Amino acid sequence: MRLHFLTPALLLLGACSIESEPNPPPSTRFVYPSGVAFWRPPSAGGPSASNGYLFVANANFDNCYDSGSVVALNLDTLSTQQDGQAVALPHLGGALPESSLAFEDLASSDEALVQIRSFAGELGLWVNPATGLPRLFVPSRAEGNNLHAVDVGLTASGAPTLTCVQGGVDCRNGALSLTDDIPSSLSEEGRSGLPRAPSPIGVTVDDASGTLYVTHSEAADSPAKSSTNFENYLATVKLDNPTRDTLGFIPLSPEGYAYGGSDSVTVGAGYLYVTGRNFVAGVSGTVAANFVLRLVDKNQPGTLLEPSLQSVYRIREARAVRVVPRPVTAAELAADPNFVRERLYLLARGPDTLLTIDFEYDAVPGGAASQPYFRVVSAVPMPDGVSDMQLISRTPGTSNADTNIIAVTSTGDSAVSFYDEALGQVVAQVPLVNDLNQGSNPSQAFGLTVDNPAGTNAARLFVTNFGDSQVSIVDIPDLARPQDARLVAKLGIQQQRDPNQGTSVCQEN
Repeated sequence: MRLHFLTPALLLLGACSIESEPNPPPSTRFVYPSGVAFWRPPSAGGPSASNGYLFVANANFDNCYDSGSVVALNLDTLSTQQDGQAVALPHLGGALPESSLAFEDLASSDEALVQIRSFAGELGLWVNPATGLPRLFVPSRAEGNNLHAVDVGLTASGAPTLTCVQGGVDCRNGALSLTDDIPSSLSEEGRSGLPRAPSPIGVTVDDASGTLYVTHSEAADSPAKSSTNFENYLATVKLDNPTRDTLGFIPLSPEGYAYGGSDSVTVGAGYLYVTGRNFVAGVSGTVAANFVLRLVDKNQPGTLLEPSLQSVYRIREARAVRVVPRPVTAAELAADPNFVRERLYLLARGPDTLLTIDFEYDAVPGGAASQPYFRVVSAVPMPDGVSDMQLISRTPGTSNADTNIIAVTSTGDSAVSFYDEALGQVVAQVPLVNDLNQGSNPSQAFGLTVDNPAGTNAARLFVTNFGDSQVSIVDIPDLARPQDARLVAKLGIQQQRDPNQGTSVCQEN
């Protein structure tokens, strides 16, 4: 058979077809929003005067654009039309609209957007004491496995601006990689390619130590791409200097512990609590979680503990986790000045459950924490696909002020659920679904942040709806009655999909 060769004209045509015009992410709408954070400047006058600022990480999950992005919104500039009148977003604690509002125009500018790698995870926010302004952290599971750091600024008019910590507005350039160019000083002897943190997904800010903790959902093999000798880590970096110079790795699978993938971490008085999830292990693909919860000593990170939760509950994997201090009596402190009591809230999958666990131990300042005692306080069934969780504190002096409201997002039913700790049950579920194309384009309630200011007997939640590319705003008008929570507004234009193929329609609106 004779081979045919392309003519120069056809070669030229083929070369031209490969070239493509720049296709940056839009500032006019969200594109598969994942992480979300909220901030209100202390000088803004409180919730009755300011709605604050919202920051959203766009994952660009379908690669419709060249990159993902982080966008900043001044919530006080949002406006929509209702019955021919311009309507703004109501302030927290004020009168709510009779029906939910739709703010399709995000009122954002090019200066309020930076580009990041696609497949963004959580969004962490740290207020820099040197400037009084936030710094945002968002990991990406795309090539490079980058941790992006973004500084927030404000113009004289109050408009937000975003700038990459390394300069510019394309944070892909010079971003910190958690898998490439790891400092040789961190290399593990005899273990090529370690440490690394592939597929970073979760970020937790620890103001007290000035540290950012990063989890990763894929096991790191040694040598790289060998699918052998797996390990997993908790990556660390300094909040005020998020560079290779301050990068560190805490092993989560030392000898005697099974390796896995991690999802979330929360910071206690003496321990870091890390959850384990289903993870990717090289050619084996996604495998079941090898642990649900591990404790890392804050002052001696080489000390690792693993409660035997899976022997009590047949949990497949875990996701979000939060910890709060519990009261300690004067008599207890007199007998043991370092005594600590903490309550842990953990979201488990398979079955989907909200676990409440109490821990008691000694947290010696600057020293190792004692081995804790723990007990499971409750296990409450939750909707399928639990994803994120936030705690809402009640106002001191009000009914049940020593208890929390736990808000939980679920991708399965695209809702946010409210568990009232005072009653010991789920008291409300607020659906966030859209009617359009629910079969091929489910809303998927995913990321969650909360506006829960001290002294205000109300709270506001912001939920990223990953599938339909919107952010929902849900208010609790009275923290004594979380069952009255209601949908207040949706931000952004709903992402369209081809109903025949289920793929996104990459359109500008």
